[in-house]
Amino acid sequence: MVLVVSGLLALAEPRFLNASNLVSVGTGMIYDLPVAAGMTLVLALGGIDLSVGAIIGLTSVVTAMYLRSGGSVVLAVPIALAAAGGAGALNGLLVARFRVAPFLVTLGTMSIARGTATVLTSGYYLSGLPPAYIEIGRGQLLGVPYPVFVVLGVVVVFDVLLRRWKPLHDAYYAGTNPPAALLSGIDVGRLVFAGYVASALAAGLSAVFMTSRLAMGYARFGELAELRAIAAAVLGGASFSGGTGSILGAALGVLLLAVISNGFVLLKLSVYWQGVVSGLILVVAIAVDASRRRRNESR
Repeated sequence: MVLVVSGLLALAEPRFLNASNLVSVGTGMIYDLPVAAGMTLVLALGGIDLSVGAIIGLTSVVTAMYLRSGGSVVLAVPIALAAAGGAGALNGLLVARFRVAPFLVTLGTMSIARGTATVLTSGYYLSGLPPAYIEIGRGQLLGVPYPVFVVLGVVVVFDVLLRRWKPLHDAYYAGTNPPAALLSGIDVGRLVFAGYVASALAAGLSAVFMTSRLAMGYARFGELAELRAIAAAVLGGASFSGGTGSILGAALGVLLLAVISNGFVLLKLSVYWQGVVSGLILVVAIAVDASRRRRNESR
């Protein structure tokens, strides 16, 4: 799908293959890629996280408020990740310890996080961030923004750990058959808790780059990020029934969405249609997952 869409865009608009445009496509992935990686882990565990977009908004607001109050730039990133991790810990605790349905838990957390961010800012942008913090998102190395290198490094490490590190690789077993995994000695509850925390931390990382690159905090940051992450993860091999998922596959799903978004810009199409296309891709992803599950059940 990535190759087909890219080929059609290259034929329709030769500028698509320009180096500067390809860097733009890569830059457009830095916000969604960490979130999709975290969503892949949660889906592999048999859960879902609808709160990641709202966590991005809340984290950006908390970080901006801290910096505007004269806080240290060095501590801004740890504080941002701590705020995001706290929301993930709440999700993990309710799902793993109290056995509340992940859909309901994360839907509630989404509302709480988005509402809190809006209350703290009254819906306004929080600008006036220190230049040193803005440099995190806008600085470049060899013409490529810093966040691109960081996100690629995080995703590669995450992919290797999920495939080869047993404590994390057990997520597939736990998502496929939790009772059997528990009987085999896997601490399913702790693994589920860690999965939601990891998903929130990935959203927090995205919020750091978004806040620094755009030089502001805003309660509406991250809107629909959860839908894009789910679509990318499922297209990449994850399933709503758990037990499967690939970070590399999710990355290709994010790349597909980024290429389509870039195509709208190059072809000067209405941005309002991007939501329609994203929704269609999500429907396709759900259909692909349903077909995959039926095929596996028939074997």
